[in-house]
Amino acid sequence: MRKTCLEEGSPVRAASRDKRRTASLPSAVLFDFNGVLLVDETCHWLAFREVLAPFGVRLGRARYNARYLVFDDRTALRTMLRDARPGTRPPFAELLRRKRRAYARLARGERIEPRAARLVKELALLVPVGIVSGAIRAEIVPALRRARLLRLFRVIVTGEDVRRPKPRPDGYRLALRRLGLKSGRGALAIEDSPGGTRAARAAGCEVIGVATTFRPATLRRAGARVVVRRLATLRPSLVATTSSRTRPSRRRS
Repeated sequence: MRKTCLEEGSPVRAASRDKRRTASLPSAVLFDFNGVLLVDETCHWLAFREVLAPFGVRLGRARYNARYLVFDDRTALRTMLRDARPGTRPPFAELLRRKRRAYARLARGERIEPRAARLVKELALLVPVGIVSGAIRAEIVPALRRARLLRLFRVIVTGEDVRRPKPRPDGYRLALRRLGLKSGRGALAIEDSPGGTRAARAAGCEVIGVATTFRPATLRRAGARVVVRRLATLRPSLVATTSSRTRPSRRRS
């Protein structure tokens, strides 16, 4: 029997599939950095613990995750010191420098996973991709360069770019504006923390959670629509599926 032009594998059927897939893609994909692109949250915790220990401040991992992980370095350190109330401490700026030096040493061997890098490359061919992070640019850019990803990101918003970093939505709103988007409607964020998830949702984005640090149920309660174990396990098809669930159906005229 002769195949018709609409049978599986035909040019017309393939073009139809491509059109449907493009229509369901998000308007942008915004990645968190720490714990998502680079699985380095342990390095940040150890760095804070190291510089605070001489002042009698004990920082357990559960406490760090629940209370401080979502913050940028400055906010985290200020909050830790306020909570602990150590008797003596060096000037804040010096303590912050020590923490960042400790992190740089501890994270020296950390790399973006090859499969995660491939996902970024695949998505960047289809939609604008960006980063919204509380980290400093000096920690983000070298890791992206090593993975040969830097040129793919159309926007990188760091904790230095906004007055109110996560868990406030300001970073996401700034990234959306820089991409020329009026709102987060139709955009997708990828986050590893409840605070980051809530920040993205407050900016109007849907969220895929990455359970590198928190339980999937915790991320879902914060507003993540889908949760995966690691970024490397995520596929562009799931990104499109998650985005299409949030788009309003078009009425026929």
